[in-house]
Amino acid sequence: MLEKARWGIAGLGKIARRFAIDLTQHSQCGELVAVAARDEARASKFAEEFECSRSYGSYQALADDADVDVVYVATLHPYHRDLVELFLSAGKHVLVEKPAFTNVKDWDEMAALAIRHGVILAEAMKSVVFPAYQELKQFIVSNNIKLTSLQAAFGNWHEYDENYQIFNAQQAGGATLDVGVYALWLYADLCTLCGVTIGKPDVVFSQDNPQAKVDETAEFHFKSGLQGQLAASITRNLVRSAVIQGEDFEATIAEKWWNPKSIQVVYRDETVLIAPQTIGTGFEHEIDHLSGLILQGANTSSILKHETSRAVIEVMEQSLIAGGLGYLSE
Repeated sequence: MLEKARWGIAGLGKIARRFAIDLTQHSQCGELVAVAARDEARASKFAEEFECSRSYGSYQALADDADVDVVYVATLHPYHRDLVELFLSAGKHVLVEKPAFTNVKDWDEMAALAIRHGVILAEAMKSVVFPAYQELKQFIVSNNIKLTSLQAAFGNWHEYDENYQIFNAQQAGGATLDVGVYALWLYADLCTLCGVTIGKPDVVFSQDNPQAKVDETAEFHFKSGLQGQLAASITRNLVRSAVIQGEDFEATIAEKWWNPKSIQVVYRDETVLIAPQTIGTGFEHEIDHLSGLILQGANTSSILKHETSRAVIEVMEQSLIAGGLGYLSE
C-alpha cells in the first residue's frame, strides 16, 4: 500500500470543502485524517461528510494530534498568523491559504519558525502547481525564451454588502488581498523564472461604492524588467484569460487562467496546445506536491517558494499603505 501524508484541515468553510473533495477523491499520496473548527458540531458534521474519523472543536486539539503530518489552514486570512504559529510550533507542516499573511513581518517570523522546526511552510497558490503551467515553464526554459510582459486580471462582480468578508475592512477584505494575490503571484513566479527582479509597481485603487473602506478594484503596472499589467476587482467582471509574451512567443492561458488547464502557445509561428488531463478541481496538484515532499523528508518547496510569497506580500502591503489602505494589512 502506498504511504500517504496525513492531512488535517483547520477552518471548515467553502474553500476547505473544495480542498477536502480533491484530497479524499483525487489525491494519490495524501489522506484526510482530522478536521478542526471552533464549533465542535460543525467539525463533526464536516468529518462525517468526508468519512474522516477525527474532528475537533479546537485548533489546539488538532495541533496535539500526533497522527497529523500537515495542516491546511483555510480560515480567513486575518486569522492565519496565530494558527500557522500554533501548527508550526507543534512540528506540523503547513499549507496556508492565500494570502498567507497580509504583511511581511508575519511572513518573515513564520518562515523563520518553520525553518527552526524543520518543516514546510507554503502558501496555497494552487495555480502555479497545475501540470499545464509547469509544462509551460519547462517550454520557456527549454527554448531559452526571453519573456517581456504579462497581462492578467481576476475580477467578478459582487453586490456591495459591508458585512460580506470581501467588503469588510475589519476582515482584511478588498480586491488586492482577495484576488489580486493570484496575478501578483503569477507575475512574481515568471520574474523568478526569468531571473528578473520584481520592481515597484504603479498602483491605482478605486471604489465603485463611496461607502467602501476597501479597494474594490486594483491595477498594478510594472514598467521595468518583465512588464506587467495586472488587475483585480470584487465589483467588476474582468477578462479571464492571461497573456504572456516574449521574443517570437505568446502564451494564452484560457478561461479562468488561475486554474490553468489549457494553454495555447505560439512560438516562431507554430502553435502548440498544452492541455494535460486533469481530474479534480486543482487542489489535488498542490496536495500531492506537498505530500510528496513530506514523504521524502523535505522541508522546502521549489514551486511554492518562500521568496515568492514574501515578494508578493511585500508588494501588496506597500501598495495598500501607499494607497491609504494600510489598515487592511495590519
